[in-house]
Amino acid sequence: MTDVFLSPANFWFSISISAVFLILVLEVISILFGISLLGLGDDVADLDSAGSTGSEFASWLNINKVPFLIWLIVLLTLFSLSGFVINGLGSMMFASSIPSLVSLPLAATLGVVITAKLVPIIAYILPSIESSAMSNDEFVGAVAQITLGHASRGNPAEAKFTDRYSQPHFVLVEPFEDAEYFTQGEQVILVQKNEHSWLATRYQ
Repeated sequence: MTDVFLSPANFWFSISISAVFLILVLEVISILFGISLLGLGDDVADLDSAGSTGSEFASWLNINKVPFLIWLIVLLTLFSLSGFVINGLGSMMFASSIPSLVSLPLAATLGVVITAKLVPIIAYILPSIESSAMSNDEFVGAVAQITLGHASRGNPAEAKFTDRYSQPHFVLVEPFEDAEYFTQGEQVILVQKNEHSWLATRYQ
């Protein structure tokens, strides 16, 4: 088994499955501190531009059916397993591993396709996870704290807030008013979603 993971032909597949284990370990540690990492990346995964190619592709991937981190774990796991199987079959049939130029795209394609089909089943089996994948509309009114940088109109800064499922979310915010200015550590209220950031007002 060790030889399989350390094989040069399986390098990216081993890296991928290792990343899955690392995410799971970090999630367990974070839960011990009373938080969860499952909300990380939800804003990155949000592609709600009506009629856009990105939105259609995201819909096909079922990327918003579950929290993005769960979707990513499923994808990385299936990519790794597909790669190990492809190289295993290659070793049995041709006495050598499949070239990376073939195995990587093939494993990636299988991983994406199977993930798109499997995620709705996971969301159905685990409805509590599906319900925690909040939409942008539910972010309106959330109180966030500026964690990195200074925000002015047109120059967003990073902010963090925790939803009702105790999941942290990291978003980019800028002032709703042109003359407003937010500094690191200040609390703001999310009021409107733009294409790449949130407009916010200062929390009184």
